[in-house]
Amino acid sequence: MEQWIGEENSRLGVALKFHLKKIVHEESSEYFDIIIAETQSIGKILLFREDDDITIQTAEKFDFYDEMIAHVPLTAHPNPRRILIIGGGDGVVLREVLKYDSVKKVIIVEIDKSVIETSKKYLRLDEGAFDDPRVEIVIEDAAQYLRKADFKFDVIIGDYSDPYQDTAAGSLISKEFYRNVKKVMRPDSIAVFQAGSPLFQREIFLRIYGYLKQLFRIVKPFWTIVPYYPGGMWIFLTASDRRDASEPLRQPPTNTIFYNTEVHKCAFVLPEIIRKLVEQGDSDGA
Repeated sequence: MEQWIGEENSRLGVALKFHLKKIVHEESSEYFDIIIAETQSIGKILLFREDDDITIQTAEKFDFYDEMIAHVPLTAHPNPRRILIIGGGDGVVLREVLKYDSVKKVIIVEIDKSVIETSKKYLRLDEGAFDDPRVEIVIEDAAQYLRKADFKFDVIIGDYSDPYQDTAAGSLISKEFYRNVKKVMRPDSIAVFQAGSPLFQREIFLRIYGYLKQLFRIVKPFWTIVPYYPGGMWIFLTASDRRDASEPLRQPPTNTIFYNTEVHKCAFVLPEIIRKLVEQGDSDGA
C-alpha cells in the first residue's frame, strides 16, 4: 500500500503530500517533533509536528526558497562580511551564505539545538556548513539574543518557522523584535524576513510589513515559488535605511539551481495578489 507524507496544516486548511520512500529519523524536542523523511519526488525533507499539524520546512530538491532569501540580500550589499541568520537550523541558508568569499563571520541563532543536530546527522543539506570556522552557533530565542546583542551585522536573514503567537517562533512577530533587529544594523545593512504565503497567511505579511514600514526607510517585498509550501508561492520582506535590495550589485555564485541576477530583479515585480496586499498594508499604516 502506498504511503504519503507532507504538510497537514489545520490552521491553514491545507494538506500537501509526497510519496514516501522511508522515514529516516524521528524524535521529539522541547518545541516539536522533528521528522526526516525521504520522498520520491523531492528527496529528503525536514518536517515539524506541533500538536496535530505537520509542516514542511525544507527539501533536498527544488529548494528555491533558501536561495532567494540568501542571495537577494547578499548580492544587494556591496561587501557583506558579518551575517546573522535567525532560525535556519537545517543549515541550508547557511550553506548558501558561505558561498561568498567576502563573508568573514556568520552567527546562526536557533532556538532548538535538536534541529541542528538532527539536520547535520540525517538531512545533510548543509554540506558541511555547520563546521565552517566562520560559523558561530547560538542556541537561544532570537528575540532574547537581539535584546542584548551589541555589535552590527551587514546582512540579517530571518529564516524561521511560521511566526504565530502560540508557536516556537511566536516571539519573532512583535514590534520590539524588529526594533532590536534594527539596533544591530548599520544604515546600509539589509535585513530580509520570510513573510508567509500570500494566499493563506496574509495576516503574517501585513503584521511584519506594518512594523518594518514604521522602522525603516526602504521596505520592499519580493516573492518566489516553493513547490512544497502551501499555495506554492512565498513572500519575503527586505528592510534597510539606505540599500534598495531590488538592485543586485554583485555577481552571485554560479552553483545555484534557481537564483540568478535576472530572477532577482523579476522577483520584485509583484503579481496583483501581492500588490494588493502591499496596498492594504500601506492603507492600514496610513
